[in-house]
Amino acid sequence: MIRKLCNFCKHAWPLRKQKLSTQSARCQRVVLGIETSCDDTAAAVVDESGTIRGQALLSQTQVHLKTGGIVPTVAQQLHKENIHSVVNEAVLSSGIPLQEVSAIATTVMPGLALSLGVGLTYSLNLVKSYNKPFIPIHHMEAHALTIRLLQQVEFPFLVLLISGGHCLLSVANGVSDFLLLGQSLDESPGEALDKVARRLSLSTHADCSSVSGGQAIEYLAPFGDKEFIKSSAPMAQHKDCNFSFAGLRNHYYYCIQQLEDQEGLPQVLGFYW
Repeated sequence: MIRKLCNFCKHAWPLRKQKLSTQSARCQRVVLGIETSCDDTAAAVVDESGTIRGQALLSQTQVHLKTGGIVPTVAQQLHKENIHSVVNEAVLSSGIPLQEVSAIATTVMPGLALSLGVGLTYSLNLVKSYNKPFIPIHHMEAHALTIRLLQQVEFPFLVLLISGGHCLLSVANGVSDFLLLGQSLDESPGEALDKVARRLSLSTHADCSSVSGGQAIEYLAPFGDKEFIKSSAPMAQHKDCNFSFAGLRNHYYYCIQQLEDQEGLPQVLGFYW
């Protein structure tokens, strides 16, 4: 997987090459991880055996539900307000003082630039204050490797990564060695689902008012008729591993509009992308 650094984190990359302290090398290494790539502020202290020694999470979901999607400036401000308490909670629950942590790892890409910047700035201040090595993390690579914390999976293995903002098919050859086979050429599946959910006004459904659009569709899908609307597999004619979800989203917009016309419902004004 080709790495491209965002401008605000290029200066941090060389810090990865710092050596662990002599004190840390004598005992089990422990890493503080910080994640602010989107709308959750998270931190965890993990040892080299993969055991989570302490963790904390603050979700912004309920805030962004009110606007029908994540507003980057709002996410940034909430990260700024909460990152210190989240990191402190994770460190305190681990029972390991920050000065005894072996290194600090932080998501630097991909994600919302404003959100990523909060985590990076905070982490680099810790790196400077405690003289610790810095490990920049590509969070999709981290998703791919998570399975190795839970099961004994040997390299190489095929991995499909699907999230709110990304869709990748890759071969994991090693911890930092990935072969990208395909990716979404337009929207991610999460983005497409959220847009269709907004078009259907699922947030007004009694059982879906406190969940995201994708979660609402997942919750309601078992109650529907899968034969009611016919659709073909996107990009079936393309002989590669790439994905496309924008066309699928537009297809369901069209189906919804047809059904509204049949029912004599007024046309919905505005756009959903």
